[in-house]
Amino acid sequence: MGYVAVEAGEETIRKAEKLFEKARIDGDAELLSVDQIDEQLGRLTSQVMGEAGLYAPRLAAIAIKQAQGDTVEAAFLLRAYRSTLELWGYAEPVTTDEMIATRRVSPAFKDVPGGQILGGTKDYTQRLLDFDLDGADSKTDPTATWEVEPESPEQLRNVVDLLREEGLLPALESEPTDAESEPTDAESEPTDAESEPTDAKSEPTDAESEPTDANTEPDEPYDTTRRPVTHPAPRSAVLQELSRGETGAVTALGYSVIRGYGQVHPTLGEAKTGRLPVRIEHPYTGEPVEVTTVEISETESVVPVYAKRDDPQFSFGYGLVFGRNERKAIAMSMLDAAIQLDGDEPAEDAEFVLDLVDGMDSFGFIEHLKLPHYVTFQSILDRIRSIRAGQNAGESERGETGERSERTDEPPQSDDMNATNERTATDDRIGDESTEQESDGETTPMEAGR
Repeated sequence: MGYVAVEAGEETIRKAEKLFEKARIDGDAELLSVDQIDEQLGRLTSQVMGEAGLYAPRLAAIAIKQAQGDTVEAAFLLRAYRSTLELWGYAEPVTTDEMIATRRVSPAFKDVPGGQILGGTKDYTQRLLDFDLDGADSKTDPTATWEVEPESPEQLRNVVDLLREEGLLPALESEPTDAESEPTDAESEPTDAESEPTDAKSEPTDAESEPTDANTEPDEPYDTTRRPVTHPAPRSAVLQELSRGETGAVTALGYSVIRGYGQVHPTLGEAKTGRLPVRIEHPYTGEPVEVTTVEISETESVVPVYAKRDDPQFSFGYGLVFGRNERKAIAMSMLDAAIQLDGDEPAEDAEFVLDLVDGMDSFGFIEHLKLPHYVTFQSILDRIRSIRAGQNAGESERGETGERSERTDEPPQSDDMNATNERTATDDRIGDESTEQESDGETTPMEAGR
């Protein structure tokens, strides 16, 4: 799609950009620093990182500052930067059982292994505006007087696994069988060739980077950042796209499935927030090495399925996003469960959902309407004017015909009706003449008397 260049060209565009930057530094207050955004506005950076698909809190803070708080623009900047980075490889798979949780609540169970951990939240308090924040802000730690003994963090068991062990949830497809879970001696001791990684192993090959058919679930997760998504998409692709979706769109579509436009009304097995280790394969030893940790939010929802009367159980929805963004993670798990139903509602259609939730696509297409559309609009304008001119010409012809009919005493008639009227008039004249002749031959009673 092409656009006509704006008159005055690049110079005017540069000046418009400077005016936008001027709006950021206007005012008497101190300028907002990247450190302040990174340390104090963690929910905001979490949202931007999740929608950009890049875990980089400080870069997200820079993008937020540059975009003046516009989360979609900031995610756009961060995702554009991500596209310039070289792919070195993939991290080792980890389970969220290894997460060091700072918050874990289970709405489904009152008593869970490890207990309920509220963490930092305002879910159970009133939403009242705090006017004390308008003024001198204090850095006094509100928890400084707490008498809490430091404890080593505990790795919490996944609550939903309890349902799975009872047979109330289907087994995970990736769960190994007993024979697979116990490696043989040959498998446990790598050969010399396996212990010395080659360049092809440490770097993705061309075959790995080429797009493949998304209709079949591959052995490894489908990387939607390197392969186009075609439908029906594998579940790993759906989860990736939902995780990178715009928070508002994911929340709105998730809300639709419990407002009568879907069949999903889930119960959250648990919602967790914490730090998850990131491991990569050591380039020389081949052993997994922990290089950092990332903060994530994870939710697992269960939905009762009564269609299987002989074996009623639950279906399962999953959500995981970067940072602290529980709202999006919950909505993501709802959409995951709805899409697996493959029903007729909008939120149960993977193609419909994935085409709408991506913020870069939706916001970009909407905001492109601000760009010049002179040629297309002129074409539409000429077409409408031509149609209106034709309608006006037809109305003028009908008006002239009506004026001609009003000049005569009688409405315009057809030739057949005129001939009939002429014959009727002739018969009337003949009848009048014969009546006059008969009247001349008659005598009145008075004349007879004379």
